[in-house]
Amino acid sequence: MTDAIKSMQLYPRAERILDDLAALGYSDDSALSVAEVNQFDQLHYHGTDAIDAAITACGIQAGDRVLEVGAGWGGCARYLAQATGAHVTAVELQADYHHIGTDLTLRTRLSHVVNHVHADFLSLDLPSARFDHVVSWLALFHIPDRASYLARIHRALAPEGKLFAEDLFALSPVSLDEQADFSAHLFPNSLVDWDSYQSGLVEAGFGSVSLQDMTDDWTRFTAERLSQFRAQKAAYLAVHGEQGYALIEQFYDKMAGYLARGLVGGVQLVAEKPAL
Repeated sequence: MTDAIKSMQLYPRAERILDDLAALGYSDDSALSVAEVNQFDQLHYHGTDAIDAAITACGIQAGDRVLEVGAGWGGCARYLAQATGAHVTAVELQADYHHIGTDLTLRTRLSHVVNHVHADFLSLDLPSARFDHVVSWLALFHIPDRASYLARIHRALAPEGKLFAEDLFALSPVSLDEQADFSAHLFPNSLVDWDSYQSGLVEAGFGSVSLQDMTDDWTRFTAERLSQFRAQKAAYLAVHGEQGYALIEQFYDKMAGYLARGLVGGVQLVAEKPAL
């Protein structure tokens, strides 16, 4: 699975964030602020606003124990920890993203509140009832066996703990001639429809489930992101070169297209584990 996910143009070269920072004058060992790194380390939609939504929805506060599934470079974990004083365990499958994320957390002086873990979430040994909250941004649909990972999340949460996630769901079938392309660009291993999304959470044991349809919002966002990226082509080329630009431009184009054509939709969810 680690190698397969690199088919997504968003993921092949984790080091590109270091090039972005170098272009601003930061060497590989320079101290950094979270705000500076946040310009580049948010791999989901709406940047830190999406993390603020989780903080509000879950009531995350100082001292809370938070598990992030699919942490990427650790941008969400760092922002969340700094903003709230919570302790975040950031789990990431890809070794290159994990190692760079760990280094960025050290350079932002947040290693005491953000713990990076390199692991496959489906085989990670998680203590029962260990976390007050579980969060994830655009990562759950990558993980195979939805019933298993939801059960693991439910088990890891303390009673009355909350899961907050932003994720994709299936809106319409992908044609046979597009399935290989769709799988390569999106890496969807647990993409289910809206009703199955909701029922899966209930079947996993969550007693309170709230889903918000983000499809229209994300359709606009991805279209605007693509337009802005193309408008800033010269600046991106100067840092990342033709190949680097082409990879990200194609991914942004594919994602905007999948949403605009109604193949996938977006969901923001809050689900609570019942009290004992």
